[in-house]
Amino acid sequence: MALPQFGAEESGIIGHLLAGGEMVPAQQASPSTWSPEKKLAAAVLTAALTEIRDHHLDRSYRRRVAEDVAWVSSNDSEWPYSFIPLCELFGLETEYVRGVVRRWLQRTEPCARPVLTTVHRNAA
Repeated sequence: MALPQFGAEESGIIGHLLAGGEMVPAQQASPSTWSPEKKLAAAVLTAALTEIRDHHLDRSYRRRVAEDVAWVSSNDSEWPYSFIPLCELFGLETEYVRGVVRRWLQRTEPCARPVLTTVHRNAA
């Protein structure tokens, strides 16, 4: 399976899962087709990746980030909500996502995330 060719680290499904800001139901990926289990899977993956990206430099999050990194690094595929099955569920290459995580961990300054604006926010 070939690695996804994204222009930036946080594009595609990773960007979608990690997008910040408020979303109305119509902006969600496929709200009518995602089962509660898939929504939970997205929340598990998103929580771990967001915590690593946003808090890897924060000493008070050291233990939690270490647990998240260990989860991402694990090759466990037995548990349905382990990293590998979740990547498969969302069509993500595990090594690609792990590479993104490694780049985040190498940063010595907080990640600068783009400010998200939508037509809905501008219209208000």
